[in-house]
Amino acid sequence: EVERFHQRHLPNDVRYLFLDGVSMRIRSATQVKRRLVLCAYGITVTGERQLLDYRLAKSESQASWEAFLNQLRERGLVGRHLQLITTDGCPGLHAALDVVYPYVARQRCWVHKLRNVASKLRRAQQQDCLAGARAIYQAATRREAVRCYWAWAQRWRKEAPKAVDCLEQDLDSLLAFLSCPE
Repeated sequence: EVERFHQRHLPNDVRYLFLDGVSMRIRSATQVKRRLVLCAYGITVTGERQLLDYRLAKSESQASWEAFLNQLRERGLVGRHLQLITTDGCPGLHAALDVVYPYVARQRCWVHKLRNVASKLRRAQQQDCLAGARAIYQAATRREAVRCYWAWAQRWRKEAPKAVDCLEQDLDSLLAFLSCPE
């Protein structure tokens, strides 16, 4: 069943593609080891969500991601309807995307980014600062999101400049989803 899953034809109706490397514990005959699994999850043009594929990998290098993405493409995911690819910003993944899906817009993952922002805050600041940042991605339009960003940045720049800089450096790719249909 697993082999059939990895070899099945993929319909070319994915509108949104989510890519991430996930660390998992995998049991072998003698021990439990942490292994990296490259994952692809999609949302189709009809709104159906589906796990497209996953593969064990040694690293999140360009070569690993490129092999994984090329296999998705060869199995049918050419990208005809693909409008947005969401990633965590991994350099190897982005280099592979430049080769396999170079013309598809990219969205930085807010969950990953907010974890990075939180790591630059004192524990006492985290709840308020992250709650303010949520207003940015919950905005209905890009214009409103940018307005929310500037209000948030003004509130936190003196108190937590590294956190503000962390979010600011990727703001455009964090707001890419606002150009797409819900």
